[in-house]
Amino acid sequence: MAHWQLNELAVLHWRQWQDEWVIFDESSGQTLVADALMAASLMALEEGALSLTELEAQVRDDLQWPASEMLAPRIVTGLEFLSGLGLVRAENP
Repeated sequence: MAHWQLNELAVLHWRQWQDEWVIFDESSGQTLVADALMAASLMALEEGALSLTELEAQVRDDLQWPASEMLAPRIVTGLEFLSGLGLVRAENP
């Protein structure tokens, strides 16, 4: 199972306004706006590499997301977007 991890060169700076996050990556100069789900996913990966299952559990816990809602597809969409920006990548252990 693949583990997602933050790009080791990323240096992230965070600001929150209501339900939105603005994230600046010092190493690339990129700034992006993220919702709570994408921000929580990226914050979790700042702590270390996680499988999708581990990431979903962490995000669900951090955001107190209802167990009845499927998060994995939404997290994957966010990870694919972040991967396209070069902020995260999937690696097979």
